[in-house]
Amino acid sequence: MKARSFIGLAVGYAWVFVPLTSAQAHHGGVSAAFGPGSPVETSSPMTLPQGKFVLFERVEVAPFKTFGDQRDEGGNDKFTFTNTLFGFGITDAVSGYVSLPYARKELINDSTSQGFGDINLIVQYGFKYGSRDGYKGWYSFDRDDATGKDYTLPEWKFGLSFSTTLPSGKIHNRDRNGEPLDVSVQPGFAVPSYNITGIASKMVSSHWTWSGDIQFRTFTLNGGSGGGKPGNETRLNNALIWEAFENRGAFLSRVDLIGEANFLDLRKDMDQDRILDDASGGSMMYLSPGARFTFYDRASLGLLYKKIVWKDLNHEDQQQGGEGLEKYRFIATFSVSF
Repeated sequence: MKARSFIGLAVGYAWVFVPLTSAQAHHGGVSAAFGPGSPVETSSPMTLPQGKFVLFERVEVAPFKTFGDQRDEGGNDKFTFTNTLFGFGITDAVSGYVSLPYARKELINDSTSQGFGDINLIVQYGFKYGSRDGYKGWYSFDRDDATGKDYTLPEWKFGLSFSTTLPSGKIHNRDRNGEPLDVSVQPGFAVPSYNITGIASKMVSSHWTWSGDIQFRTFTLNGGSGGGKPGNETRLNNALIWEAFENRGAFLSRVDLIGEANFLDLRKDMDQDRILDDASGGSMMYLSPGARFTFYDRASLGLLYKKIVWKDLNHEDQQQGGEGLEKYRFIATFSVSF
């Protein structure tokens, strides 16, 4: 058994990391990086080994600030999201995933909107650049690739992720008076959305890793009555992870401490007539401490607490119940590979 004194936030690679991204527009992002050594919100470029499976569950809770004025009328009190994901290693370099979200959105007027969201289909390609073989897609690798050998430390790891949602989620919830709820608080969006994510990661030492990603998501227009288009999303995430403890094969086989900085830019929403909502969108920054606990080398529990440290919202005095106006966000994930 070995424990390491604190040097900084970092981590060494382990043999199962998987990055995914899936966003609920203006209700918080969903990143599904999992496995020992990976961040929680920031992606990791590692794919599943060929023929391997992963089951993943994520829960995110976001209570919102209230202001005691007209902004609170019909506003949002608390959102709770769950995301159940199944993944498979098609090849060592390419993995495919299907995720099914579920949302519960509690409103200030005591109404609740809940149900399954839109199914998300994701494909991930992972590759690296190193002194031994230049650019190369991920291949079956052994412990030498994961424990900081001299030739692995200079390597850069990369990933590209593409996803699309299917308009399968619930979109006809009503408030306590029987009136249709706004599309912004429905579990589904009625139209597809598309996401592309670029990922990079590098080991700083045998127990330190930096990971970063840039994500872009766009939505198609729902031209029906009460429809519209959520603003495009751009996310920039960075993470430093420190492998604090490791005891291979034990019940608690690894502990990682995580520090993340999460930037989000939201463009303005538009209604079904393509008219922009000036009191929507903006930019914000979260600082997010967290930890990951690994059990028997293959089951993983991730925890992250996100807190706004800076924001610049459009007409902020008219906004309530969206990103940038949370009290906090708390994320818990659990995954197991087999």
